[in-house]
Amino acid sequence: MKTVVSLSRRTEPYFYAEKLAGVLTGRYPPERVHTVVIWTKFPETVLVRLRRVLAGYAQVYVHLTITGLGGTAVEPCVPPPEKVLAQIPALIEFLRDPRRLRVRPDPLVVLQRKREVVSNLVTAGAVIREAASCGVKTFSSSFVALYPKVRQRLARLGWEVVVPAAAERQRVWEELARTAAANGATLYACCVPGLPVSRCIDGALLTALHPAGERCRLDKAQGQRAECGCTHSVDLCWYTMPCPSGCLYCYANARITSCGDRRL
Repeated sequence: MKTVVSLSRRTEPYFYAEKLAGVLTGRYPPERVHTVVIWTKFPETVLVRLRRVLAGYAQVYVHLTITGLGGTAVEPCVPPPEKVLAQIPALIEFLRDPRRLRVRPDPLVVLQRKREVVSNLVTAGAVIREAASCGVKTFSSSFVALYPKVRQRLARLGWEVVVPAAAERQRVWEELARTAAANGATLYACCVPGLPVSRCIDGALLTALHPAGERCRLDKAQGQRAECGCTHSVDLCWYTMPCPSGCLYCYANARITSCGDRRL
């Protein structure tokens, strides 16, 4: 079977597009690839930087993350949500099917620094409504994963993580799920203990959407978290390719780099 290629769980491909284009076409030319799955916070990754290369592949599926925090102190180098949302119609046109686009108001997070509070528990609903109005049918989210390196980074920068009580988390999740359903869409949990397992890379879905009906592997991906239901894919990025977006909750690297090249 042809391969599902992922770009990338490990870094933001927007910043490495030229290198990744060479790696993709060199290792996995179109005749070997079932689907290219792009994970990004920047629509330009697909619409501009990788457009010419991706156009040569049979199917492209995009995970577009819009937390609603772009441009804030928490995501200093990510575009604001209104700019990203405005590009969804162009993305759907390129992908040729709205089912090939999943929007991710992910992670859900509340941070406090002195009197400053930054949260997307409420604004995530607005992201869902706006994206659904453009035709998006699927969403994924989770609550921020507080790995030790994340806690240490936030503490060093003076931020305190506000962890909602279990009842509040349940209320927030149910409200977001209702918002999605009311707009003709579905919200999936990405590795959230206690919620149903979902597949961000879903071989059955990618097979159903493939323009030639070609099948891909359905076996569970190796090396993912226990709550992850994703099927097999090959990720072409490395954790040694740091993302300059500067997101304070980033768990991919112990230290993160901002767009101003400032070490955090």
